[in-house]
Amino acid sequence: MLHPFLTMHTPKRRLAMPFGAIIAFWCVLLLLLRVGFVMCGNSRIFNSYVYEGKGCHTIAKELNADGLFSVRGKMWNENGVIRILRNDKYVGDLTQWKHYTTDFLSKQVLPNKGDQPDTPLISFENHHEGIISRDIWNQAQKLIEERGRLTREGRKASSHYWFSGKVFCGKCGFPYVVNGQKEKTNRCLRCVNRNKHGAVHQTDLTGTTAGCDNRAMNVTILCTCMKFLIEHIQLSRESIVTQLMDDIKMMQKADPTPDTEPLKIEIENLSRKKRKAIDLMLDDLLSKEDLKKQTEYYDTEITRLTQEITDKQDVGALHQRQVDALKEYIAKVNLTADHDSEDCNFYGEILKKVIVIDYNHCDVYLNCVPTGFRMTYSIFRYSRGSQYKATIESCEVIS
Repeated sequence: MLHPFLTMHTPKRRLAMPFGAIIAFWCVLLLLLRVGFVMCGNSRIFNSYVYEGKGCHTIAKELNADGLFSVRGKMWNENGVIRILRNDKYVGDLTQWKHYTTDFLSKQVLPNKGDQPDTPLISFENHHEGIISRDIWNQAQKLIEERGRLTREGRKASSHYWFSGKVFCGKCGFPYVVNGQKEKTNRCLRCVNRNKHGAVHQTDLTGTTAGCDNRAMNVTILCTCMKFLIEHIQLSRESIVTQLMDDIKMMQKADPTPDTEPLKIEIENLSRKKRKAIDLMLDDLLSKEDLKKQTEYYDTEITRLTQEITDKQDVGALHQRQVDALKEYIAKVNLTADHDSEDCNFYGEILKKVIVIDYNHCDVYLNCVPTGFRMTYSIFRYSRGSQYKATIESCEVIS
């Protein structure tokens, strides 16, 4: 039989949870979910690298495609993947003093390779529970060393061409690199951003965008543009040199060598007056308040005149550098007359940069002329699409 107190009718009371506790609960829950996603992604990195034989670039691309971002909410790249593979915390070990500071003044931080007697590496094996097994960790380190050895031996090194590091995407700004077929007739350049992240634009949690839809550019098109420009410069060499010489004469006439001697004389006069005012104060002919006012006025005028001299000298030096640059352009334009318009080595000497606007337009900048050229071309394919032929439709001068 129940106690009479328990049989009494008591109203139901709903316990109220503080608002701050609710927020803390959801924050902890989201953090745990996020940590779970990160642990899942890190375990997947080791499994893909060891058992599936995938590279860091492929692993990063797959993680981004599945929406598994890093712990900071950023998209993965090759450097982030290799850092995970080298981090011994995931196997349960702990290594301290991985980095050290050179001195307290520069505060430069360098990686510790174990060769510093003052800051030795301190390792604790099985310090905590790992998320991967020791066997997977050992295999991953062995694969990293083997693939690194192949790269150091040059068996994975990319070739260098006359256009290496000079072709850029006009949409995202990333460089173009050789991708796919490396034969001269089928060699293509593609945007690095598109190779890594695809043609669809993606945005991570930090707002960083990735992906590019710009098209590839065949090397045949690049050679056709260079040949067209060199032949045009060779035919118009005399008129180009004449125009550059007229620019030099105009600059020398409009901006002669600055005459700063009157300003220096005025500064000397102000300095003399300042010394004289000090002598008057020492002879009790001038009060300290008046001396202070006079000194401030003289210092202000001297500073203004000194800055004016510096500005004039800077302008003179600037125009002299411009004149020297135009003379260098003239020498390079004259140099084009002695070279073949189909010499790829000469292409690399005079090419400054190429910006790929879209499939039929690109901007070409040369070292021999101060302006750029916007090229419009048409592309024709033959031999079942395996061969390219480009025709220049128009060429406009741009700044």
